[in-house]
Amino acid sequence: MHTLFRQGKIRAIGAAILLDQGITPALWGARHPDQLQPVDDVTGWWLDAPIKAEIDRILRETITDPVGPEFMAPPARSVAA
Repeated sequence: MHTLFRQGKIRAIGAAILLDQGITPALWGARHPDQLQPVDDVTGWWLDAPIKAEIDRILRETITDPVGPEFMAPPARSVAA
């Protein structure tokens, strides 16, 4: 198990997953400078194949009813007659 799992660095793991997939504009919603300190946890390491497989296994076992992209879509507008 990666050290970050044991340390509870879930945000760092999530950001690493996005960056590993080539999604470079991973946003980190911070309102104050001290909230950016955990960004340091993302650099200097990567997710190897066994860790990725473990993450995939955990997600498959945990998420039984996944939300699709329509969740983020704005509500449908009614057309005024």
